Amino acid sequence: MQRGPGAFLLLCSLLAGPPAGALEAASREVSFESAGYRLVGTLTIPAGRVLAAVLILPGSGPTDRNGLSRLSPSMPPIYRQWAERLGEAGIGALRHDKRFLTHPDVDMPSFDQEAQIADSLSALGFLRSTPEFASKPVFIVGHSEGGSLAPIVAQRAGVAGVAVVNTVQFAVDELVVAQLGGMNLPPDKLDEVKRFFAQIKDGSFPRGGLLLGAGANYWRQWIKYSADSPATLARLRVPLLLVQCMSDETLPGETLARNVVALRSVVAARKDAQLRELEGHDHLGMLPGSREPSAEFVRVLSDWVRGRTSR
Repeated sequence: MQRGPGAFLLLCSLLAGPPAGALEAASREVSFESAGYRLVGTLTIPAGRVLAAVLILPGSGPTDRNGLSRLSPSMPPIYRQWAERLGEAGIGALRHDKRFLTHPDVDMPSFDQEAQIADSLSALGFLRSTPEFASKPVFIVGHSEGGSLAPIVAQRAGVAGVAVVNTVQFAVDELVVAQLGGMNLPPDKLDEVKRFFAQIKDGSFPRGGLLLGAGANYWRQWIKYSADSPATLARLRVPLLLVQCMSDETLPGETLARNVVALRSVVAARKDAQLRELEGHDHLGMLPGSREPSAEFVRVLSDWVRGRTSR
């Protein structure tokens, strides 16, 4: 078992260079309270007409507001790029550091998905109270792990719409095992991870223990939310955008096809849901050799938000 705040999955997809003549968005540092903790983030405000705002829910692990992680130091600042490109399209954005990054004394064995949901609800309340966005529709954009939490936050708080990007649509422990298997982990180590997940699900995991940097409740809740995700999305009562990048390296082997089938089933059950399958794009919404999300990815996300603001 590992200790520390790391988990190795899933980050965020993003965006490309600004269109000709686009106005550069402005950003400022902000802070807000959640469950007795002071959280810090960045608010990006369009320079021109403000159409809407989004709360960005990030992927797993020690990923900061910009999409950077000490586990992947070479990654581009994807969430910052995302917010800047949305700002150029008239869409504001709030992104914030996770609780355990700002407060490293957080007890990781007890930190769970419900804590992250609480922080997201507080962030959403702060975003709605910001003068620039007080009368504007607010959306949630969840990437990877954040996409598992986005519909739950939306159910509890109500938003104008939810975008889910490259998010597992089946039990996440099954995905982790598939990922580790694809990394040629020794069979005894893979069996150990499987045993730990079984203990997490039956309640016998060691008290205070961590698996891949997270405690039992964190994993138990994420397993449930990811397994239930297609049904949760199908009954969500707000417009829905689903994005699956078809070269998503976090979905090895047959898991990509499995995810696509689940996403298509959601769209088949809803008239106000859209699915965009982006060929050649990776987990971050980038094309091969790029350091920024593609123009197509940016257009899909921004056009969907803008299309909801005129309704």
